[in-house]
Amino acid sequence: MKIKTTQLSVLFLSMFIFTLGSGIVVPVLPYFVKNLDGTVIDVGFLIAAFSAMELIFAPIWGKLSDQIGRKPVLIIGLAGFGFSFVLSGLSSQLWMLYLSQILAGIIVAGVYPAATAYVADSTLLEERGSLMGMLGAASGLGIIVGPGMASIFAVWGVNIPFFAAAAVSFLTGIIGFLWLEESKIAETQNKDNISLKTTLNSFFMSDIGLLFLLMAFVMLALASLEGTFGYFVMDRFSLGETPSSIPLLDSSLMLTGPNMMGIVFTSFGILSVITQALLVGKTIKILGEEKTIIRGLLLLTVGLSLIIFSADLISLIISTSIIAVAVGLIIPSINTAVSKRTSEEKQGVIMGLLGSFNSVGRVLGPVIGGYAYAISMLSPYIGAALVALLSAIALQLYNWSIKSNEVQCNEEK
Repeated sequence: MKIKTTQLSVLFLSMFIFTLGSGIVVPVLPYFVKNLDGTVIDVGFLIAAFSAMELIFAPIWGKLSDQIGRKPVLIIGLAGFGFSFVLSGLSSQLWMLYLSQILAGIIVAGVYPAATAYVADSTLLEERGSLMGMLGAASGLGIIVGPGMASIFAVWGVNIPFFAAAAVSFLTGIIGFLWLEESKIAETQNKDNISLKTTLNSFFMSDIGLLFLLMAFVMLALASLEGTFGYFVMDRFSLGETPSSIPLLDSSLMLTGPNMMGIVFTSFGILSVITQALLVGKTIKILGEEKTIIRGLLLLTVGLSLIIFSADLISLIISTSIIAVAVGLIIPSINTAVSKRTSEEKQGVIMGLLGSFNSVGRVLGPVIGGYAYAISMLSPYIGAALVALLSAIALQLYNWSIKSNEVQCNEEK
């Protein structure tokens, strides 16, 4: 089945919604939590609660998409995500916010594996890297629009952006129901009786295990940044819900904390979209997935390290922009490498499992980052930079060992 423009549009919208939630939540969550008498630890646990549910349910939704098709899983995920946004916006107590995040994680967990498996169903191997990059670009748009929406709608209250996101989720679900054709071939669905346990066993015995671990480590570093960044802005630049002065080159600018978060994460999203839409596909074709991942990890190390020295808005944008380019190279490359190493009948469940490793990082990152931040404001970023650097070294050593074994085999022949 060749993928059509209308179907791509629905997939892009779905991945856009998938990250729009984070794009909206990250800038306003610290202030929302503070209004409900929470702390930076609560921010970490709220993000972790969402990701923990993704961790558990992504493989289940992925396997279900192998059995009943990609379309119903996508539609359920979008509609459920919209409902969870409504619940978040109505939260008047901290436990209600926790409940909404848990529900969101359970239901939206199906969007990522279903969308990526849909692309795998409908593309040839040589074009898959570019389209995975385009899906990543759609995710980047969510990161661009989310903070902007949060910054604009937060003028009427920090809960209002959630209602706007709910409307977009419901609308995308309706469009998907009307436009999206099923990509999963019926005969394959009927024959697919592979158990999740069998798939897990084959995964741990395969060569994609390291890629799954890298996904977890990258998301751990990124989630540690997201979980603490709001408080970093408050503490480093003394920015809250009321406007304050922040250095800007030789002058200063009056901003609120949500304004600052919106500007930084919007620039982050723009660079991420440009990288994933225009750069990553070409880079994969030239260097291959593994080398692209290594370069992305090294860039991630640099960007996280520079946050430590950020003294004004410009330096903060530069450091987060480097991180955006890094993530834009890493995530689509991992998706493509895993997809190419997976048989057609297992695309859904394996991409769901990859989504779970994504969630492992998002569970651990905010919690570890929150506790590290309580010890020292700079600890989360130093630790995340070390994780990225060690991941790059591990993948390079693995590649060297593979090449060494290939040379040895050739010599023996």
